[in-house]
Amino acid sequence: MAKDRSRSPGARGVKVNGANGGVRLQVQPLKGNFGALVTTELSAPRILQTPALQEQLYQAWQERGGLLVLRGLKELTAGEMVCISALFGEVEDELDESKQQFAVSGESRVMRIGNTYDPVTKRITSLNAFDPLLPPGGSSQYRPCDRKPGWHTDSVYRKDAPIGSLLYCRQTPPEGGATCFADTVSALAALPLEKQEKLKKLECLCSQTHHDAKINKTSPDFPTLTPEQRKQSPAQRVPMVLEHPLQKRLSLYGMNGGTCRVLPREAKVTDEELDRYELDALEHESVQEEWRSLLPFVTDARFTVKWEWQVGDLVLWDNRCTMHCATGFDRERYTREMWRTTLTKDRSDAAKLLA
Repeated sequence: MAKDRSRSPGARGVKVNGANGGVRLQVQPLKGNFGALVTTELSAPRILQTPALQEQLYQAWQERGGLLVLRGLKELTAGEMVCISALFGEVEDELDESKQQFAVSGESRVMRIGNTYDPVTKRITSLNAFDPLLPPGGSSQYRPCDRKPGWHTDSVYRKDAPIGSLLYCRQTPPEGGATCFADTVSALAALPLEKQEKLKKLECLCSQTHHDAKINKTSPDFPTLTPEQRKQSPAQRVPMVLEHPLQKRLSLYGMNGGTCRVLPREAKVTDEELDRYELDALEHESVQEEWRSLLPFVTDARFTVKWEWQVGDLVLWDNRCTMHCATGFDRERYTREMWRTTLTKDRSDAAKLLA
């Protein structure tokens, strides 16, 4: 089993190829070809003022399986985070209406996640989800007995699902609160060929209404959609095996808290069935049969990285070839504050940068 290096940046780094303009990016692999920690000393001004560095960061992200970690950005502002995010793709302009209250410093493209609150009004200022602690030993492998940790791919229920996200650490507990990532390209490739061919014929029915209603059952502070918002966010069907538009790699895809059914491409879903999935937060047994049954394999240690945060860390992932999960911490003793941006589209010159 490959060593978890999330706290061990001392291993020899590798150089990222590209026009350097005097800059040569150094990265340290995290788990084989999956994930990389940038070991070159960085700051927001240096990144934003150095085009050659920007190109190499983008290349490292895509060439290392869609997972990249930048460390030491302790004074990052919300505006700088948006600008850095834009180097990797188009940044989502506004948060969903139900989440605009969690915008950072009035910046509608940056959402605060954690357990922070206003000391005067006591109003919650972070999107708040009660993720479970990892078990003794720290394994993040999916447990069928309690369906934890909550491994997922972000917002697959949107008409145009986001291509990736960036997460920045402002405050972190001394223990717990890690974020874990899975390599869904390697996991798919490791399945028997017959199984791969079967999965290629399936689609996932994904609904934001189902997603939010399900979370609200265990986290009452989590907002649910109004009837009007439900109409504006209809359920989507996405492939269970996705071809990455840039790298052309195949990966497992479509698993999210909003995934309410897995079905053949030609199968139909009635309005009555959809109402049960969305209004009652019911999950069809096909999700267990086709997707959840795979999760212990996909989240095995050989395919995963557990990232234990330090203040100033910025992690970027590609939704089209990874899954991730949050993990819990002692919320009564500690505060966790993370900032997040979402990427909606690839940058226009992405193919050229990777040529």
